[in-house]
Amino acid sequence: MRRVAVDQLRAGDRIGRDVHARPDLPALLRVGVRVSDSFRQSLARAGVMEVWIDDVVSQGIEPLELLSPETKSRTSAAIRDAFHDAAAALASGQPLPARTVREMATVAELIVKEIAGNVHAALALNDLASADGYTMKHSLAVTTLGLALGLRVMQRYGWVDATGRRRFDSVEDRLLPFGVGLLLHDVGKLAVPGEILQKPGKLTDEEWAAIKTHPMEGVRILQHAEISPLTRAVVRSHHERWDGAGYPERKTGAEIHQFPRIAAVVDVFDALTSDRHYRRAWPMHQGWQFIVDRASQDFDPEVVAVFEKSVAPYPPGTGVILSDGYRGIVKEIPKDAVARPIVRVVADPSGAEIPFREVELVREPGLTIVSTDMGIGLERAG
Repeated sequence: MRRVAVDQLRAGDRIGRDVHARPDLPALLRVGVRVSDSFRQSLARAGVMEVWIDDVVSQGIEPLELLSPETKSRTSAAIRDAFHDAAAALASGQPLPARTVREMATVAELIVKEIAGNVHAALALNDLASADGYTMKHSLAVTTLGLALGLRVMQRYGWVDATGRRRFDSVEDRLLPFGVGLLLHDVGKLAVPGEILQKPGKLTDEEWAAIKTHPMEGVRILQHAEISPLTRAVVRSHHERWDGAGYPERKTGAEIHQFPRIAAVVDVFDALTSDRHYRRAWPMHQGWQFIVDRASQDFDPEVVAVFEKSVAPYPPGTGVILSDGYRGIVKEIPKDAVARPIVRVVADPSGAEIPFREVELVREPGLTIVSTDMGIGLERAG
């Protein structure tokens, strides 16, 4: 399979994965459906920018998956219900119901179990959703990638307990309150007017000030809920920055708890690589480079070091153009070189079809990926 921009789809292309406008809604198109002009127009109206297709050039290429469909579906439903319950709690002045917190803990545990069983695989986010589904998709993505990254950070660097001792035990148990914090990290946006959150243009100073209230509003919404202080730390501090330029408390370095330092990386990465009301998504590799370039400035250098070695900037199924002009599709990610994938080359620099060949970039130091191409190989689809 490969990812293709909706405006590059051709009538007759076969859908490779169910297409959802939002993770909690039924599929717009199911696996195996052939694309028609009316389907393409419907996808565009729904705000879907990219889909997976299954064709000759991408045969045998599979997306990286962090979660099973069952866990993804349950987590999406839990996020939807939690935000609904939090909105009701905010309006009534009542605490978040205990059952909501329990479900958050349950789905966090499910995610931890799944990612712990595949700790050596490269990480990638393959959920494609519209800007209208951003909050749902963002919470799901941040939680999934945040827990996977958090597990690796603590396995490599450990965690510091209340006595200042660095420890490497009880990592999976420690991830559970972190997961609840990731699921609820943006709950404070319920207190921010929707017209500000969805404004397509530049925010005024007053509007930006309102946006910056959401971490502490989240803490307020959760103040009477039965949750761990570690969970509250994620909600309160995920916008703090390593150099002190963040908010709401302008903490620096190790003053910021380890969990929100991890959350900050995945929050920004997913925000940059997702479609928003006011801009198109950045390509995955550009978001990846942004994070890497801001180690020790915006982000904890230890977290970025693990991110750089774990998260694939060019996930399988991505169309790419190589520095010699040849075009191909990323087939596989070596676990020790996530930025140097195996590429299935399918076209020459002119775009003419060639017999497939595979290039291992880790063995070709003079060859690099210079750009992505979401329309690669369309002439061979079938």
